[in-house]
Order: sequence, then C-alpha cells, then structure tokens
Amino acid sequence: MIFLQCFCIGLLGFFISSFVMAHGVAGNRYFPPTIVVEDPYVANEVHSVIGRTANIEAGNTNTDSGNIALAGIGIEPLNGFGIAVNGLYRSPNGNLTPQSSGFDNLYYVVKQELHISDPHEFALSIGVLGQGGRTGSKNGDTYSTYAPTIFYAKGFGDLPDFLSLLKPLAVTGVLGYQIPTNQSQPKVFNWGFTVQYSLLYLDNFVKPTGWSNFFNRLVPVVEFPMQSCLTARCSGQVIGSINPGVIWVGEQFNISAQAVFPINSQSGTGNGVLFQLHKYLGKD
Repeated sequence: MIFLQCFCIGLLGFFISSFVMAHGVAGNRYFPPTIVVEDPYVANEVHSVIGRTANIEAGNTNTDSGNIALAGIGIEPLNGFGIAVNGLYRSPNGNLTPQSSGFDNLYYVVKQELHISDPHEFALSIGVLGQGGRTGSKNGDTYSTYAPTIFYAKGFGDLPDFLSLLKPLAVTGVLGYQIPTNQSQPKVFNWGFTVQYSLLYLDNFVKPTGWSNFFNRLVPVVEFPMQSCLTARCSGQVIGSINPGVIWVGEQFNISAQAVFPINSQSGTGNGVLFQLHKYLGKD
C-alpha cells in the first residue's frame, strides 16, 4: 500500500496545471529528465518513481534488491535557481538497522543554472546534492551527506551535415565530490552520465521519419549512475549500474521506463526495473 501512496503523491501534480512551459531546452534541443542522473535544469515540477532495484551506494554492506517508491518536488523560487526534495521508501530497506521497510533520509538538490548555449545545445549548472541525517525512518543513518556538483548537458545538433544522423544524440551528466558529516563514512566521487537519442529531434530537425507521432516522441536513453569510493573501507571501488530505457515525451508530462543492471557484485545482487512519471508545473 505504501508504494501506491507514494506514487499517487507524484500523480497529484498532473492535475495542478493545464499548461506546461518549456524546460530543459537549449536551442532546438529538449533534454528530458532522466530517472537517476540529475540534469542541469531547474523548474517547478513533481515526479514519482516506482520499481525494484539494488541498494547501490558506496560503502553499503547490504546491497540486496528491494521494491522502491519515490515522490519528489522541485521549485524555482528565483530565475535559474532551484531546490528539490525527494522521499524514497524501500521494502526492505538495507539502510535501516535492523533491516526493515521504511524511508531513506530525504534527498535534496540545490542547483544554479550558469550557462545555456542555444547554438551549441549546451547547459551548465553548479549545485549541491545529498541527504539530510535523521530525516528518514527510525534506525536510519544519523549523518548527512553533501556533494558540491557540476551538472551538464550537451546536444550534438551542431555537428556537420554529413553526420546528420548523429545530431539527435545528446549527453547529460554530473561530476561531484560527496562528503559525509560522519568521517568514518566514505568520501565519494560521483560521475554519472546519460546517452540519449531523440527521435523527436530526428523527425523535426534532421529528416522526417514517416513514423507515427507516438513513436516520434520516444527518446531511447542509457543512464550510467556511477560512484568511485575515495576513502575508508571501500577505497578504489567503483560501483553503479547500466540502465537502458526509453522516455516518452508528452505535451504535458514525460513517462520513463528503464532496466537496472548493476555493474558488479558490490553494486547489487540483482537486476531491477524503474518507471517514472514527471510533470512540470507552470512557469519554469
């Protein structure tokens, strides 16, 4: 029941606004929000994720797979400046001692857009992401984490015409140094990224596909959420997953689905699957 409740929180936003302003745009390029790796844009938005995945985090001793439900909200109180908060429920939750079903500490993202280049389909932001200690279920982590981070996105629409079929390609990613307030916990380098191919871009700006509108709105994507442990008991360890999937870009919302394949045994004990609904609310 808790999964349905969390999912419904995200769905509520779908009925708040009847019009969606442009977001994630640089020139002709639309960068859709992905499930795991943060993009460089800020907005007023809500999203909800459900699925099953391993508990992938540097230093974890319990990486068993479990069901997850997430609900999140983002606001843009100042132009180009955004704050987002996400609540994630796991069943079972290996971050709780003893293990039980419950919430992780709240995840937060504070982000400032620095530069958006329309001719080069490029965006750059800086910010901080992490978790707040003692904000989840009882018996969860008591320490916080914070990671100064660079967020970027680049489309390849500026390639020469003889490479026209590569123009729908785009990448997004993060580069961040995660620091825990508990010095016995590991420091981590976050270097997740995504590779996307927009059929919408192909049809509108390269050549007509002749396909239906439904298929032209698809964006095949592969996410690579990665971490390198820098200190403590996991020093030198690289963990993460490879997440192939697809995003359907609607007029007022996006729908995403992806598989989750941990890259090694330290990243998890089983494959997973994630689904996301994402909605922008009014003005960016």
